[in-house]
Amino acid sequence: MKIKRIISVLLALAMLFSVTATAFASADESGYVADYDTETPVIIVHGMSQNNTYLVDDNGEWVPDETGYVTGWPLEIDVMPLIKRALPNMLLSILTRKDVGLTEAMYEGTYNALSLIEKDNDGKYINNIEVPCYEMPMSELPEDVKEEYYTFLPIQELSEIVGEDDVYYFGYDSLGDVMYETEKLHHYIHDVVLPKSPNGQVKLCHISLGGTIAINYLETYPEDYELIKKMVFVIPAIDGSDIIGDLFTGNLSVFYDDNTLYEDLFVTLLGETPLAYVLNMVLRILPTDVLKSALGGLANGLVDIAALRSTMIWALCPDAYYEEAKGLWLEGNEDLAGILEDVEYFMNARANFEDNLFALRETGCEIFNLACYDVNLFPLCKNYKTKNADRVIHAASPAMGATFADLGETLGEGYEAVGTYCDNPDHNHLSPDGVVDATTGLLPCTTWYFKAQAHEQLPENDVALGLAIRVMADNNMKDVYSNPAYPQFNEGRLTFNARDNIEAWNEADKSKLTTEEIDTITTAVEKVEALLGETIVNQAAWKAADAELEKALADAKIIEDESPTKVENVLTVILRTLNRGVNKILAAE
Repeated sequence: MKIKRIISVLLALAMLFSVTATAFASADESGYVADYDTETPVIIVHGMSQNNTYLVDDNGEWVPDETGYVTGWPLEIDVMPLIKRALPNMLLSILTRKDVGLTEAMYEGTYNALSLIEKDNDGKYINNIEVPCYEMPMSELPEDVKEEYYTFLPIQELSEIVGEDDVYYFGYDSLGDVMYETEKLHHYIHDVVLPKSPNGQVKLCHISLGGTIAINYLETYPEDYELIKKMVFVIPAIDGSDIIGDLFTGNLSVFYDDNTLYEDLFVTLLGETPLAYVLNMVLRILPTDVLKSALGGLANGLVDIAALRSTMIWALCPDAYYEEAKGLWLEGNEDLAGILEDVEYFMNARANFEDNLFALRETGCEIFNLACYDVNLFPLCKNYKTKNADRVIHAASPAMGATFADLGETLGEGYEAVGTYCDNPDHNHLSPDGVVDATTGLLPCTTWYFKAQAHEQLPENDVALGLAIRVMADNNMKDVYSNPAYPQFNEGRLTFNARDNIEAWNEADKSKLTTEEIDTITTAVEKVEALLGETIVNQAAWKAADAELEKALADAKIIEDESPTKVENVLTVILRTLNRGVNKILAAE
């Protein structure tokens, strides 16, 4: 039994807005006129899981499996060996009400399940793993590779504007060595892209995990600053992610909060479903201390096999966690001295990021950033109930130090902007909802924020992605005040489902529908299309229109109705009530 599982789901950048280009310039509804740069090549430095790594056989060929090829990343986890290894110990632990080798079995089972990506103490793969990095523009890629990259990052619109000859996809190993990937990017810029650049410069777009490479690159190659015309960050992991910090330090929420363990975890992963509440109660079979110890074994196995010897993953450890994590895993371990040296170099580069970023800007490079906020972290994080985040990364990390109120709170009535990086009285970098003070972030005048937008779902936000492509390609986008169609503070929305539904309606056989059904669907489509034409988002209105179209199409049997049945809803309520009752009774004992 194999399941695809992304350990840390990060951003897949997609450019979906519609552009009308005439002589490389276009106007939008705000009256803003774009001036597209078609001479400077753009290098996409992707996020985690946006480039496959492959297991290679003795003949240098990728190893096939039933779905294509065996990949080292994204991870393919064979869960059966884990179950077989842990099941006898679990049964004994249930019978005896104590840990009978279960923690050790969970560690070993997890380690073995992930053995494909095992590394030696120098951070090198033990298995033969290949990470494709094609040294050519999109226009020269084999069609199957190009299709794969456009699937990872649907940047066709960017390619249409600047031309496929000027779009490059820098492939790196998400579990690799940050020092090596930095050096590889340096080579890629100098030996692959610059020789084809008409003006001797490049633009860099760093997405999520790709932001860590930007940190290291600016520290290592300051002589390259004048070669970079623009640097665009899209929800970059500048201060890593609390998920990785809590994993490295053993501070995952399930070890501290029984409500998380027995109520929130599976509901977050599976939604409000009967199965989620059944699994919650199944966890009660084991004593709480035994269960937490077993989960600790699983977490330690995950760190040991997938994270400990990967400096790219260490680059995701936030500053606030690093000293403790280093003491737990690296300090005093002579076998990992090389890993520690590289991690220390990166952490120093992060400490210097502000100075390096501003030094880059002094050369004339334009720097932009997109961030999201007001979403819970995944419930594995200790502070997931209060920390402002985008689900994958705590909000201050991609916002480069901006100040955020806790979830459900505001900065307070009468709060005044600190003004650390912008004290211009004509600027207002406080969010209208009172949650964000952007002046404490490094780039208050060139960072845009999207409220209630999850990190991993940013590809579905057409407005955010339209903005990303504009700041990459448009010479006239200078700051958050350049184009009124894209205000500094906006709201998130998900559009893939609505676009698919509109396509389903356009292709549907309408001959068997009643006049009333056609009118209802037509009205719903018009509402959705009208909102799609707006770049200033009202999330509540969008969700209502999206749901109205979904229901109209489902009622007319144009699409399958995936909403829960009445029986499922009743069962969910019963099991949720039973789950909470059981937890309350056991917590009182």
